[in-house]
This record gives sequence, C-alpha cells and structure tokens, in this order.
Amino acid sequence: MKVYLIGTGPGDPELITVKARRIIPVCDAVVYDDLIPGEILLLAAKTAQKIYVGKRGGKEYMKQPEINALLVSLARKGRTVARLKGGDPCIFGRGGEEALFLKEHGIPFEIVPGITSAIAGPISAGIPPTHRGLAASVKFVTAHEDPSKEAGFLDWPHLAKETGTVVFLMGAGRIAAIAERLMAEGMSPSIPCALVQDATTQKQRHVVSTLSDVGQEASRHAIGSPCVMVVGEVARLSQSLYTEQARPLSGMSILITRPTHLALEASALFAAQGARTVFYPLVEIAGIPFDLPDIKTYDMFIFTSQNAVPLFFEKASSHGLDSRAFSGSEIFCIGPKTRDALKRYGIAADGMASEFRAEGIVDAFGTRELSGKRICIPRAKEARAYLVDTLRGRGAHVDEIPVYETVMPAGAGKEGFIQALDEVDTAIFTSPSGIRNAAALLGEGFSLLAAKRLVAIGPVTAGAMEKLGLNPHVVAKEYTDEGIIEALKGVCQ
Repeated sequence: MKVYLIGTGPGDPELITVKARRIIPVCDAVVYDDLIPGEILLLAAKTAQKIYVGKRGGKEYMKQPEINALLVSLARKGRTVARLKGGDPCIFGRGGEEALFLKEHGIPFEIVPGITSAIAGPISAGIPPTHRGLAASVKFVTAHEDPSKEAGFLDWPHLAKETGTVVFLMGAGRIAAIAERLMAEGMSPSIPCALVQDATTQKQRHVVSTLSDVGQEASRHAIGSPCVMVVGEVARLSQSLYTEQARPLSGMSILITRPTHLALEASALFAAQGARTVFYPLVEIAGIPFDLPDIKTYDMFIFTSQNAVPLFFEKASSHGLDSRAFSGSEIFCIGPKTRDALKRYGIAADGMASEFRAEGIVDAFGTRELSGKRICIPRAKEARAYLVDTLRGRGAHVDEIPVYETVMPAGAGKEGFIQALDEVDTAIFTSPSGIRNAAALLGEGFSLLAAKRLVAIGPVTAGAMEKLGLNPHVVAKEYTDEGIIEALKGVCQ
C-alpha cells in the first residue's frame, strides 16, 4: 500500500511529468480533484477505482478531513493510490496537509511535484515571473482570503511594497477587491497587471492592464475561474513576448474516439494545431488468448495494426524468445505507428505499405512470387478478409492469428456520449467498429451524430459510415492522425 500525491500540471495534459505518467497506470485507485484533464484520467488502469473529490464553488463537495480519511482507508485496504491534484500538490494544493495526515497514520506516501499554474500561467501569456532589471523575486499568494478583512494571514501593506512579481491564485471572483486593497496600501495604480484564464489549455485567454483598471477589464472580458493574476513590471513584457501561434485548426472542437491508451498522444497532436479536444473512447482493445506458433517455420510476418505488436511479442517473450527468433523471416507492416511499435521490440520492418491498409501491403508485393511462402498475420479478430484471401489466392500458406478484438468500452453510455457530442463540431473515427459502436449507443438519437462534421481515417472507415447512412465529410488520404490533421487543414482554409 502507498499513496502518491501527484501534481498533474496547469491544464495542458502534455505538461504532466514523466514520473506521474509512469505511476498513474499502476495504481489501484485514483482520487482526483476538479479540472484534472480527461486525457490524464484516461492514463489510469481500466480496473482502477476512480473517486472524484473536486471542490467547485456553490456546489457540495467532500471536505478535506473526509478526503484525508478516504486516502487512509484506501491504503489500509492494500490499495496503491494516485491522489491527483492540479498544478503542484504543495502550491495551495493541501498536499502538505494530506502528507502529514498519512504520516500520522503510518501510511507510506510519496509527493510527485507538478508544474504549478503560478509559473506556467504567466509564462503561457508571455510573462516571465522574474526578469533581470524588472523583478528579482516572485511571490505566490492565495486569493481565497477576503482582501476587505483586516485580520488574516496576508500582510497586505508588505505586499503593496513588493518590488518583484506577485502572483495571486484562485482569485477570479476577487480581482477588483485585490487591486483596491493593494492600492489602498500604497501600491501604484499604474503598475502593470495581467489576468490569465485557463492557462496552457486551448481555451486560454489573457488580459494585460494596470492595477487601477484590472477589475473593470476582468468584468469586461468576463474573466472566470481558473485564473491567475500577475502584478508587477514583468506583466508589460507580454506585449513583446506573447505571440499568437498560427494554428490551422484553431476554433475547431474535436471529438476523438480512439482507444484510451492512445488518448494522450492523439490529444497532443490535435491541440498543437489549435483544436480543442474532447475524448470519448468508443473502442477498447481486448487481448484474445492464442497459442504462439513456431516462429522459425514462417518466411514472413505481416503486422496490420500497432495493437497486435505488443500482444504478439509479449507472448513470444513469455516463451523465452526475443527479436533474434525472427532472424531469417521478413517483417512487413502497415503504417508508421506499427513500424514504430515493432522498433520497440528490436524489429526493423523490411517493408511498410505506402497506403496504410491491406491493399497497400498487396501493392507493396507487386509481382513478387508468393507461391509456397509461409506467412503469419497476427491481427484483430474482426479484420477484413481481403489480405488473407488475396495472399492465399497467390499461392501463399497463410496463418491468420487473432490476438485481439475491439469491443465497446465498459464505461461507455448514451448519456455520456451525447454530452461529449454536444461539446464539439467535429467527430473523428479511426475504425469501422468505432462508428458502429457510436450508432449502437445513440440508437434513436442517431441524428445528433449526423449533424457533426464526420471525419474518417480512411476509406474503410468511411465505407462503414456510408453503410449506416452517414456522410463522411472528410476522409484522410494518409491513414494516420497526422493525415487527419492535413485533411482538416483543407476544411479550415
């Protein structure tokens, strides 16, 4: 048993630490706060118990003593617990309180630092918290304390005399009051001031003003939570250092339906192009028990999916085999993701289809003589028969080994899927099973899907859409996430 107090970063799921990404998938329980990116929650094991303990203004929430007791209770049941907190767990995250409570009750724990919004927020708006000649220090201040109260932990007269940078956190509803108190204590009304909302996410907005005007600007721009307030001369640097990135998918909201284990990578790709992403996995990869064939009897192996690679090679490893067992056999694959998956097991593919589907493999063989060749194809249970039938038709002896199947994720439901659809204008499907599962979930609500811009990763998935009476608005020419992005760029132009 052990509890990990993990900082998940300021909002951008790519800013999670490597250590946190390693720990979360091996935990039995995940206790998480508000505003934890969905892509990070998807890192948790499918079997992990997930408990929401977030605090949101005006709503009922679990009190801190209850959270403390919950962590101890889970640990005493033998669970390994990931306690997820936004930003850093010890920057106004009560990580220290929880750590002390765990120690008092004899529970092993470890604090995993994260990137705090107190730093990432200003930087994402082009404001370095410290800068030579402008600020030699930075203070982090909680804005939960009412500035109108005379008594409290904050020394307002001292803050008003600060010559460095002051960053207020959790103060979206008190921006004007904070500014007024600082000016009342003697801080210059002309001091630069900035507000950064939803820092590092696709929804980020920021406003640069002065202390005297920041309250009015916050109201005019409807600045809300989560927000950081930056007070100090460094705020003026935003005008020089912040550059609006030219992102071709800006303004587009995209539903990604890929399996959970591909969530973080896919999100990063689309977010880098300016899209706001929502995840609702409609496909789950489930391994199928299979017997490992005699590797040495085959002339060729063909991998048509990255999902088949780890399942096949882990089975080989369980039999004491590694990449050396495949010497003398040719290895072919479909697509760069499958090629890269093979590399992780020490296999350099001898060939990759230029068209990332079964037809591409056949085209790659050209007029090559295949008669009498023994070919092994580890693949999905429901894969198309085209490749196997074509190779057998050319005289090859083909063993098709189903190593996985695609199934509906256990947590998928109509209500959750509809909610996800309501948040986007575009829905991406990367397999026929994904679009079929979408249709099964929606039932009579199928028109909700038809109203979206539908994107298919390739003609096979597009064909599955058409069979359901749906119009694929965009079909990628290269059957990868990168190919989808290129196709969507054309839509945005």
